[in-house]
Amino acid sequence: MCMKFKVIFVTFFAFSGLLFAEFAAEVKPLYMDAKDTKVIGKLLPTAEVKILKREGHRLLISITGYQEANKPAIYFQPAKRILNAGFDSKAQVVFKKLGASDEKNYHKVVVEVYTDEGGFEAKLDPLYMKAKNLFEQNCSMCHSLHHTKEFSANQWPSMFKSMAMRTGIDKKDYYLVIEYLQKHAKDMDN
Repeated sequence: MCMKFKVIFVTFFAFSGLLFAEFAAEVKPLYMDAKDTKVIGKLLPTAEVKILKREGHRLLISITGYQEANKPAIYFQPAKRILNAGFDSKAQVVFKKLGASDEKNYHKVVVEVYTDEGGFEAKLDPLYMKAKNLFEQNCSMCHSLHHTKEFSANQWPSMFKSMAMRTGIDKKDYYLVIEYLQKHAKDMDN
């Protein structure tokens, strides 16, 4: 009897996907509601979200991170330009503050928005491994491979973008590689 309950319990939560942390595997569009067609923002790869509920082919997700002085973005860490999500400045996104601002004027915030189903991974390591492989296989063709700790989190996007067009990396994977490089930069704890 106990084993049957365990199977039902695990099956329910596996299919419902409720309140499980997931990681974006790709750039994903964000919407105000489940039926909206207007994109109000983008979720970046490797950003952690909680899936709150499913409505048709849309998911209500919560994104937690840091907002700088009412700017329409959620960052991975304060004072680092590592985006979890960016929003249209005209969108009526509600940033719920989770604490007081720090010395750099960042607040920890949470936002609830909708996105399309699919394009999530349960674990972060496979995403990092894909990005690492893309970086290593493509970015050493013209020069010695830069170590991820060679640049700061805020320096990596411009460094990568200045050379990315000369690589075989698909544009759809640019942000995955950038997020990997930023989150493994010299000023990050990895």
